[in-house]
Amino acid sequence: MKSYENKLNKPDEYFELELLKAKQAEGIAQQRFNLLATARIGSFLGIFLAAWLWDKIGESWLGLIVIGCVVIFLILMRRQQAAKRERNFQRNMQAVNEDEKERLAFRFKRTDNGTHFQEKNHSFGTDLDIFGDYSLYRLLNRTRTAEGSRRLAKWLKNHAPLDEILMRQEASEEFKMHPQFRQAWEATALLHEHAAQQVGAFRDWSKETLPDELAKMMKWRWWTLVTVAVLVLVVAKILPFWTLVLSLGVHLLILKRFQSTIQSITNRTTALGFTLTAYSDLLHNAETAPFNSRWWLLRQARIKGSSVSLRKVGSLFEKLDYHNNPFFLLFIGIPTFWDIHCLAGLESWKKSHRAELEGWLSVLADTEAINSLAGYAFANPDYAIPLVTWQNGVYIDAEHLGHPLIPASKRISNTFKMEGIGQTILVTGSNMSGKSTFLRTLGLNIVLAQLGAVVAAPSFSCSPMRVFSSMRTQDSLEESTSSFYAELKRLKQLLELADEKDNAPVFYLLDEILKGTNSADRHKGAEALIRQLHQKHAAGLVSTHDLELGEWGAHESYVHNFHFRSDVENGQLHFDYKLHQGICRSFNASELMRMMGIDIASVSS
Repeated sequence: MKSYENKLNKPDEYFELELLKAKQAEGIAQQRFNLLATARIGSFLGIFLAAWLWDKIGESWLGLIVIGCVVIFLILMRRQQAAKRERNFQRNMQAVNEDEKERLAFRFKRTDNGTHFQEKNHSFGTDLDIFGDYSLYRLLNRTRTAEGSRRLAKWLKNHAPLDEILMRQEASEEFKMHPQFRQAWEATALLHEHAAQQVGAFRDWSKETLPDELAKMMKWRWWTLVTVAVLVLVVAKILPFWTLVLSLGVHLLILKRFQSTIQSITNRTTALGFTLTAYSDLLHNAETAPFNSRWWLLRQARIKGSSVSLRKVGSLFEKLDYHNNPFFLLFIGIPTFWDIHCLAGLESWKKSHRAELEGWLSVLADTEAINSLAGYAFANPDYAIPLVTWQNGVYIDAEHLGHPLIPASKRISNTFKMEGIGQTILVTGSNMSGKSTFLRTLGLNIVLAQLGAVVAAPSFSCSPMRVFSSMRTQDSLEESTSSFYAELKRLKQLLELADEKDNAPVFYLLDEILKGTNSADRHKGAEALIRQLHQKHAAGLVSTHDLELGEWGAHESYVHNFHFRSDVENGQLHFDYKLHQGICRSFNASELMRMMGIDIASVSS
């Protein structure tokens, strides 16, 4: 048990070991697959040999051998399919562990960067690198279905209520202790190439109602029995052949009435059956999962029987696609009313399970999202589970807090504490000294904390708050707005949010405030904004190069000065990236310009 726990605390060793085990298991499965393939060929040849001897000799016992060889062939085919699935599963396990190893080095192999989930005027999404090529989404994402990735993105964009945060923390910790389950979930999803397909069309179909006229005509699918009876009588030469043609003509008339409805369904649900089969396999894993957290038990109770039900409807959609084969349509589809029987089965399923469907898909999405949080916690055993509690206003107490998107070997951590409402921390500092990075460090870790995830610190406490940032405002040719006007619109959005006193307080992160105007207007505007925010349901940090703003803040009880510094030694700039109290007294713009070849000394003289 102790050695197992040690492996859990060393994720790099665990991933390497699981990768090796999966490679060995794949080799065994491949050998079994090859052996069964050889045996299948032998049984196939046995069928023909026994059939040929039966035809030549005529002994009845040879017929039994033919039947036996057919049965053996079918059994071997089933076992070979199982061996193929096991081989592919182990290949997927290798892919999962290779992905985890790369992720530890902040190299992201998966192409999904989540940018399609980004919202233009979101409170913090763009500024804090929630989505993008090098983003929190890519760092966390271990989802393998469209439902799961959408749910994870929703969690990232929306802070959870306190009760939900605490339940997610408990569930994530429990999932974290079962890496085999989590990785098997991903590997199972990867067995199905259609697992990532959107199921919006399936949702739409489940809410539709079959027209009454067609519902009443559904009973005509049993006309097949009449056609079979006519066929028997025609073969017996009791009825003429034209009666069979007439009966099949009735088939065509009935199918024509259903054609547009069936075509409408199949046009929207191509390959949907395979996606639902993948979901069925995943929900089966969820139904039998060994977890006992309150968050999980509430969801597990909602999916009882879901895997069997989704497999059934998935099979019906797959069968409905058979009519695309012209030979099947001609010889089986038309004579048996295949499509109408499938449609009847789908309508029956819809009536029985329509109300449960959204719950099933929601649990699947939640499972994938919590799996991502647990995987992140597992990969970072030194990260803390944050203590999130209600406080009077904004409360943050972090020890050695680091940026979660910077590798530990390069990360400089800072200890930080803030408490109260209407408070502003002014952060001054020279260029490249770490002001913006520190603001993002705070923002990202607070997002993680209110997501229910671990944070990049050994100890972290905070109260529920609404994060708002203004750090990357840009001009827009499309909207004919300058970067300064874009920032003003952003600040207006902040003031409106801060007026909502019934919600959690706003925690704002404003970088290089009002940088798009002259220094006099920038100072007056920044001072006015901070005074205004002091009266509102908000607190936060403002970074600036404006030393006069810092001097003004030193005389206000609700403004607190901190800074990042840089030093010049032997013509080289040095940064410690540590947060210090007070106003910054050392700036490096002149030195940077000199290093770039600008003769600033001649201007001074």
